[in-house]
Amino acid sequence: MPIKLVSVVRLTALLVALFCVAPTFAQLPPDAVDLAKVKIPEAVKSTDLCPVKLVPSAADGETWTHGGVDYRGSEAGVKAAFDGDPDAHAAKAAEERYVSNFMLAMSTIWCPITDEVTPGGRKQVDGLGFTWESCCSFCDEEMSPDNFDEALERLRERAVESFELTGGIYTEGASSPVEGAIRDDV
Repeated sequence: MPIKLVSVVRLTALLVALFCVAPTFAQLPPDAVDLAKVKIPEAVKSTDLCPVKLVPSAADGETWTHGGVDYRGSEAGVKAAFDGDPDAHAAKAAEERYVSNFMLAMSTIWCPITDEVTPGGRKQVDGLGFTWESCCSFCDEEMSPDNFDEALERLRERAVESFELTGGIYTEGASSPVEGAIRDDV
C-alpha cells in the first residue's frame, strides 16, 4: 500500500507541476514578435481623433476632409489650426491613431508585469484606458495599477517602432494581432 500511495503522490505532484508550468511554455519574450508583421485592426478611425490636439474628437466637432481622409475636431478652431500645416497634422494624426490602435490590440496579449506575450485566457484588468491580460497565475495575483505606467511606456515604444516598420498599414479580420508575426529564430 505505501508504494501505491507514493506513486499517487508523485503522479499528483507531476500533474500539478505540469499544469502550473505548462502555460509558461506558451509565453513568448517581447522580441519574438516581428513588429513589421503585426496585424493591427483600425478600431480608432480618423474621425475619432482630433488631428491637431491628438485627443478624442468631439461628437459634434467640426468635420473636414484632407487628402481623402475625413477628420473631426475636438473643439472650435482646430480646423483653422489644421489648415496652417495640414500635411504635418495629418501625418502626426496618422501615427498617433496607429499607435492607439496598436496599443488597444496588443495590450490584451502583452502581460504588463513580465513583458511577455501571453498565451491567452488569463485574468484581464483595465489599466490606463487599456485592457491588459496577465500571462500566469503569479501575474494574476500581482497585477496592480502600478504595473501599467511602465507597461504602457514599453507598449507605446513598440507601437511607434511598428508604425515605422509597417507604414501604418492596418489589417482587418486577423485572428490575432501576432498572427504570422512570431519569429522562428527566438
